[in-house]
Amino acid sequence: MKVEIRKTAAGTEYWDNVEKRTVFVPKGNKPDFEVNENPTTMLVGADFAKDKDVKVDNSDINLDQMNAEQLRDFAKQNNIEIPFNVKKTETILKHIEEALEKETDDK
Repeated sequence: MKVEIRKTAAGTEYWDNVEKRTVFVPKGNKPDFEVNENPTTMLVGADFAKDKDVKVDNSDINLDQMNAEQLRDFAKQNNIEIPFNVKKTETILKHIEEALEKETDDK
């Protein structure tokens, strides 16, 4: 199953849900595959229009075992700003821990 994900000046990109990759079709060409017009059918078991947002409990996450990239992703998901010039895993971890501590102190 393929769905359109983005149109650019150069063409259109489609997500192939079976092969888990992006397929590019240049502008002016038609895709040689069937395009699913209703991408919500790719979502299984959740109705995001009706279900409430779920708060994720981060208490069982072990930040000490994450690398710098994983820590940056965690920070982004939790709206924690990490300065761009901070590169070391230990320093990123320190920023996250301070932000989480501050968040619990504010409650």
